[in-house]
Amino acid sequence: MKPFKSIRTQSSFYDSVYENLVKPEHLLFKLNDIVDWSFIEEECRPFYSDMGRKGESPIVLFKMLFLSYLYNISERRIEEECTYNIVYKYFLGLELYQSAPDHSTLSKFRDRLGETGFRNLFDRVVMTTRQKGLVSDELRIIDATHQTADVDVHRKHEPKPEDKDKWISPQAKPGATDKDARFGAKSKTKKFFGYKHHTGIDSKHGVITNSATSPGHMHDGDYLEEMITGPKPEALTADKIYDYEYQHKVLQKQGIKSYIIRKEPDDEILADWDYHEAVRKRSMVERTYAVEKRYHGGSRARFRGLPKMTIQNLLTDITYNFKLLVQFSTPPAGEVCPNY
Repeated sequence: MKPFKSIRTQSSFYDSVYENLVKPEHLLFKLNDIVDWSFIEEECRPFYSDMGRKGESPIVLFKMLFLSYLYNISERRIEEECTYNIVYKYFLGLELYQSAPDHSTLSKFRDRLGETGFRNLFDRVVMTTRQKGLVSDELRIIDATHQTADVDVHRKHEPKPEDKDKWISPQAKPGATDKDARFGAKSKTKKFFGYKHHTGIDSKHGVITNSATSPGHMHDGDYLEEMITGPKPEALTADKIYDYEYQHKVLQKQGIKSYIIRKEPDDEILADWDYHEAVRKRSMVERTYAVEKRYHGGSRARFRGLPKMTIQNLLTDITYNFKLLVQFSTPPAGEVCPNY
C-alpha cells in the first residue's frame, strides 16, 4: 500500500485559474516542467512504514522546504505562504481551496529523513544535473565558507549545578545552546563562532557536486577527501590553505591532477598553462557562496547542532542546483541570482 497521501494529478476547474495567473517564464513553472518529482517518493519511502494512516506527500513537504530556502522564509512562515500564495500552491500541486501542511508536519518530515535522507536527495539532484549535461568532471573547485551560529556569543554561560565539577571546553561556553558550534578564523584578525560549509563545484556551470558541514574550528583541508567522493574529476583546484604534501598525495592516489594554488610554486607549476587556467576558474566558488548567502540564508545558522546544520546546507545546495538546472535547461539562459 502506498504510505503517502496523493497529490493533484488530474485536471480540475482550478487549472484555468493557474494557467492565467502562473506565467510560463516563472522559475517555479519552469522547474515543474523540467523535473520529474517522483524521485522524492522513491528516496523517502524507506523512512516511512506501510502501517497506519497515510502521511503527507513527501513531494509536497520537500517542495515546501525548497520554497523556504529559495525565498529565505522560515518554516513557520512558509506554511502560511503556501496556503495563500497562488504560485506556491500551483508549484505544490494543491487545489486552490486546499491548505498547505502545517509547519510542525514540515519539521517532523525534516527530522524523519535526517542527514541520510537529505544527502540521498542531494545526490539525486546532482545526478539529474549530470543527466542534463551540466557537469563535466573536468575540474572541481573546492572551498569552505563560515556560517554564524544561532547563539548570543556575548551571553555568559553559567554551568548547571550538576556540571560544576565537569570540565567544559572554552570553545563551547559561548554557545551553550549550540554545543556543536565552535570558534573559527576567517583571517588572522577576524574570528567567528559557528560552522563551516564545505563545497565542491564543477567548473562547467558551477553545479555543487559535493557538500559537507563542520564545526567552525575544523581545518578546510580535513574535508578534501569528502570533496572528491562520487565520480572523480580529472583535476581539482583550491586555495593555498589546502597546499600540503598530504593533500597532493591524496589527489595523486585517486588519479586527480592537483591544481591547488601553491604557496611557493616551482618553475614546472609556473609553466603549466592548465594550472593557471584552473586557478583563474577558482573564483566561481566565491560567486556560489555569495548567491547562497545573499538570497538563501547561507550566512547564518537556522538551527542548532551539526546534524541540523548539515541538513540546512544540503537544502541550500539543492536550491542552488535547481536554479542552475532551470538556467541552463530552458532558453533563454538567465541568472542564478534572481528568484523571479
